[in-house]
Amino acid sequence: MCVLLLTTCGSPSKPKNNLSTSGNSSGVPNLEYIEDFFDFGTITQGEVVTHTFRFKNSGNAPLVVKDVIPGCGCTTSKLSSTILKPGEEGTVEVIFNSQGWAGLQYKTITLRTNSSIMDKSVTIRANVVMP
Repeated sequence: MCVLLLTTCGSPSKPKNNLSTSGNSSGVPNLEYIEDFFDFGTITQGEVVTHTFRFKNSGNAPLVVKDVIPGCGCTTSKLSSTILKPGEEGTVEVIFNSQGWAGLQYKTITLRTNSSIMDKSVTIRANVVMP
């Protein structure tokens, strides 16, 4: 009975190794921001300001941007591409409309992708002063 137990324990280890090898060969996309924060400094209420963030696929499989999620209605975006091959770069332009805002503002845009960490955000900051 002890021999049967040792034989049984030895059998499953081979398939586990085969599964991990096949997992390594499948590839994984990875969203990596070149820069994930930008400070506009002091702006006047009503100004519309923009900044373009660069990102790349540092993984070894195609990266698919499934959604771009603004933190609020005052922030919009323009995405350069929804699919990036391994090593390719893309951009997301963030547009902040400061109308109706005052004081120190932090706004985010989130890219939802097929990467292992699905949601990754960039943040802008602006100190909005009255005209």
